Amino acid sequence: MSSFACRLFAIIALAFLAAASGCASPPAHAAWNGDEKVIQPMADDGTPSGSLVAETVFLGTENGNDRRHHFFLYDEKGTYLTHYPNNAMMPVTLPPGRYVVVTSIMYANKRVQVVIKGGQTTTVRLTDFKSAPEAE
Repeated sequence: MSSFACRLFAIIALAFLAAASGCASPPAHAAWNGDEKVIQPMADDGTPSGSLVAETVFLGTENGNDRRHHFFLYDEKGTYLTHYPNNAMMPVTLPPGRYVVVTSIMYANKRVQVVIKGGQTTTVRLTDFKSAPEAE
């Protein structure tokens, strides 16, 4: 295979991987909507901060480690806060409050609203994301 053909193949492969993984950048805005479903925490563990566990799309295994789609976190006013790689689906410690969580499902950004309470864990299941409305 020629050098040009190898480079062309690499570019096409990278473009395919980027498209297959869904959105790579967060939506500009994702504000709280009083008409949408809200996911509440399950149980109290006595700590002042709370935690969030978000089950996102499984992308496969790489070097023996699970890979999952990342998610983006917004405050209730829609201001982007940060993103989490989420490969291990570890709990994320957050101050109590209302948040919007956005991840990509089948090439669409889906949003769920969550409440974080001190000492409690809020869990978002993949089915919650699948049935959620699209992010703006």
